[in-house]
Amino acid sequence: MQPNPPVPHSATVDDKGTHVTTAAGKTRTYSGGEVMTLTQVIDLAEGSATLCQSSTETCLDLMDEAAELATDCDTLIAEITAQGVGANLLGKCEVLKEQLDLQAAAAKDLHDKIQGGEEACRTASANAELRHGPIFRAVADSPLTKPAERDFYNAR
Repeated sequence: MQPNPPVPHSATVDDKGTHVTTAAGKTRTYSGGEVMTLTQVIDLAEGSATLCQSSTETCLDLMDEAAELATDCDTLIAEITAQGVGANLLGKCEVLKEQLDLQAAAAKDLHDKIQGGEEACRTASANAELRHGPIFRAVADSPLTKPAERDFYNAR
């Protein structure tokens, strides 16, 4: 039996915790070590993956913006060199271009790391459902409303 594929959830983070909205429209807030059920684990993992996905998109935007600004710096350096304005201004523009190149590289590196985190969250969600989903549903669907008496667990 194959589990249902994970469904992305929306999530936001503020000082009160992580707020996850499921595909069914239910909202849950996690403030710390209070995850208690399999559904909450899956929701939290999917919410974290969604946050990672939006962060990777932001990193790509930053990388593109830095690359565009670095190209503008190249154009400016060419114009300054052609006009012979001065070595001091030229040096400052070259330092700025190097910093923009470093920023683009850092954004790319961060993008790759966050993308790995997103994949880990989605894998954790899918594995939780696959490994623990059947027993979780069996317990949830059970007509029993309370645990067995202590003697049942202590019997040998």
